[in-house]
Amino acid sequence: MTRAEKNLTGLTMKFEGMTVHKHYLCELDLDDFTSGMIALAETFKMMYAGMINDPQKYAMKGADDVKGLVKNMNFLLLMARMGVLNNTSLEVDGKKLAPALKEAKVTKPEIYFRIIEPLGFTASGLGKKIAESGKITIDFPDNKFCLTALKAMADAVSVFSTINPNQGNYYFQFLDHRALESHPATEPKNTMEYILSKLKTESQDVVEIFYEFIKPLTKCEIKGDIGWYWTPTFTLKSTKKVILSFKLTLDNHNIKLNLANIGQYTELLDGYPTKITEEMKSSGWGCGNCNSKCVGAFVFDLDGINYKKCRCGSFVFDNPSKDDSELLLGLLKKELEIS
Repeated sequence: MTRAEKNLTGLTMKFEGMTVHKHYLCELDLDDFTSGMIALAETFKMMYAGMINDPQKYAMKGADDVKGLVKNMNFLLLMARMGVLNNTSLEVDGKKLAPALKEAKVTKPEIYFRIIEPLGFTASGLGKKIAESGKITIDFPDNKFCLTALKAMADAVSVFSTINPNQGNYYFQFLDHRALESHPATEPKNTMEYILSKLKTESQDVVEIFYEFIKPLTKCEIKGDIGWYWTPTFTLKSTKKVILSFKLTLDNHNIKLNLANIGQYTELLDGYPTKITEEMKSSGWGCGNCNSKCVGAFVFDLDGINYKKCRCGSFVFDNPSKDDSELLLGLLKKELEIS
């Protein structure tokens, strides 16, 4: 999957009910600002689709040209960041914009104004060279609130970009509106609710089955990228032991269940799909007694074979269906009854 495909898949498209600090609203009411965000998202969607299908149109060497994609995004980010809102227009000083684009390694920046025209942007006051231009006025005729939303996102993520440029760029590229909640912006924390909103429907259905059940019983810690993958881990409040973890991407959902007492209820596996039982056999690795502090292997018999599985690697289930997840949840519930 190319970067443009990942961005298109991970692009935030749900803005109703979002929280936006009054600084970023620029005196708009929330409904108008939301309208601008929706228009901006549709523009980004069109752009990413174009990068996939016709990358040369975006001065990219190919659909997998990450540097080319980043140049397009840096151009929009800096154009908005350095611009000043004047009603519904964005005014930017070409003499200041040009060196900023050069520092961001956006070469031949004039072509990017031509690139964004088919997306709905118009520019007046632009000379042959940006560096020789005075005030350049950018408009978005199809939605007069779109540039306010673009400016807000650029201003907010610039806070993160001073510390971690890539992190800030991701918030911008995904139009992650959580960046607009406070001013000065504070880096948003990943939550399971946010992650669920980014997953495909089939992954959402599976993850929700486990999350709704385990949420009251555990403390959740989330690591991973802001937009492409996450590794939520759930630790039981009662025993302080990890009972469940996910490895989630835009394409896959893997589930790890720490079934320490599986040997006491393997009879539940009778009639389970072969995929589940085979994954239990192959998951992880055999215990090597590598740590004197470890309480020992997961020991169980399955199909006449005795297994002693290391606790670190078992049991991982790859992309279970919703029906399979209901069965796996049954194992989790049984484990909690015994432990």
